[in-house]
Amino acid sequence: MTKALDKYNILFVARDLGGCGFFRCEQPAKFLQRSGLANAKSVLNKPSKEELLQSDLVILQDSGSQEGANIVRFMVENKIPFLTEYDDFVQHISPRNEGGYLAWNPSTLFVHRSMEASRKAIGISVSTPVLAREYFPYNPLIYVVPNYLDRDKWDNPIVRRQDDKIRIGWCGGNAHADDLLMISKVIEKLTKEYDGKVIFETMGMTRKELAGVFPMPATSSDPCSKCDFEGTLHHHPGESLEDYTMTLCSKGWDIAVAPVIDNSFGNAKSDLKIKEYAAAGIPIVASPIAPYREAQLSGAEISLCRTFDEWYQALKTLIDSPELRDSAVRKNREWIQKYWIQDRISELFEVYEQTIHRAEVVYGTRADRKVV
Repeated sequence: MTKALDKYNILFVARDLGGCGFFRCEQPAKFLQRSGLANAKSVLNKPSKEELLQSDLVILQDSGSQEGANIVRFMVENKIPFLTEYDDFVQHISPRNEGGYLAWNPSTLFVHRSMEASRKAIGISVSTPVLAREYFPYNPLIYVVPNYLDRDKWDNPIVRRQDDKIRIGWCGGNAHADDLLMISKVIEKLTKEYDGKVIFETMGMTRKELAGVFPMPATSSDPCSKCDFEGTLHHHPGESLEDYTMTLCSKGWDIAVAPVIDNSFGNAKSDLKIKEYAAAGIPIVASPIAPYREAQLSGAEISLCRTFDEWYQALKTLIDSPELRDSAVRKNREWIQKYWIQDRISELFEVYEQTIHRAEVVYGTRADRKVV
């Protein structure tokens, strides 16, 4: 039962200003506050002691750093209930993940600190059922809180270029070279076969990373004499979260790809990329990892491919059939209507409210705490 006069204070401690911090902390806090369900806010990495002490619940994203360990110690000492929050399987980050592996590798204490924090937490918040299974040994109370999209940001018109080119697109952050390498030969074959009609575009990562995957220069920006860009391989830099949605929707991609290596890390990922492509009105070809299979079962129109031939045939079929592309767009725009955060915020609040009720039994209310 929700407090009538004194709303719960829920504090999200985000790890970064990127996608993880946004979707798992900033956006939920924004909509909990906007909906009037709770007094919620998100802070970056270093909450004040006053902010922690005034919280009925803290959702801690960075529990692996020394700063995170200090926050955990303070919360345990002062009986402040908290959830550790995971959007990735941190024990299985690839060494080629230049950003994540620097922290989450066996030579550091990040994994150890994070798992110790999860044992001390009232529970764990994760984005997928696979993560719930993987983290169950560290805490039996686990909530699956899916990633949702903001309808106001994603309800954009569908853009298509009028130049008789077919654009296949991929977008993502750094350290996805292994994923893109899976389809690089397929893309190379298709771009050569269609002799300039098919263009492959990426958004995000760096030119240096992409140079190890596709035959494009790492630093050269000389335009191609035929198309005034990089031939049939186009690279666009990453965008800020503020501009990302509009930029992706404006690319005019005819097909989007989501290759992900089928391993423990890949299968623990969420279906966020599928949701973004669906909202942008782009037909999707993807790897058959667990979250993408679940999205397909729930109604998303996705061509799931594992082998070279499957990727080649799926992409070629969509390239040659505007009718199939249009049908996929319609189905996915209908499917994504189920996943706006505006319509799911009450479900998220129920998770946090249940946790607070459980914590009150264990620790007492905020007013009962004795500051040490």
